[in-house]
Amino acid sequence: MPRSFILSPLAKTQADQALPVVQTLHRDMTLDEWRQVAALFLQDGGDGGVMACEMSDGHIRGLFCYRVSAEGMIRVLTVPIFIAVGLFDAAVTSAAQADGIDLLARKLGCSTVVVDERGCVVAATAPKLDAAGLFGRLGYRRVGQAFVKDVAAGFGGEGYPVAGRA
Repeated sequence: MPRSFILSPLAKTQADQALPVVQTLHRDMTLDEWRQVAALFLQDGGDGGVMACEMSDGHIRGLFCYRVSAEGMIRVLTVPIFIAVGLFDAAVTSAAQADGIDLLARKLGCSTVVVDERGCVVAATAPKLDAAGLFGRLGYRRVGQAFVKDVAAGFGGEGYPVAGRA
């Protein structure tokens, strides 16, 4: 039976719920360590944030952390952490999150997206489901240890939350 999901900004009050997802990338990370990392991205007035993919059952199945920077006249959305987990829905979760990155980049006026491969985990039982395959299929090119995509700046969508079905 398909389940629904929502991709939306992670509230500070939800940060603790995301620890098990983050531990798929950093197995030994403690709750206090994750709170410190999350606080860096969730600070008020900051240039970044955390987007979470929450399933209809209330569990966070994926997230990505981001920062916006400027390189000259070009605004860049950098994603140092991208995690999608699940037994059977990680493919849908990860694709929704990747689409969410593009939407967020356009909303924030960024023309380039850089996803750090070292911070990517797509954990699933599905064979051949990996970050390189995912981002490659979505038009990203590999540059060193990153996946890079040029996106059209400007926002024409409805924003967040984004709802979908897995």
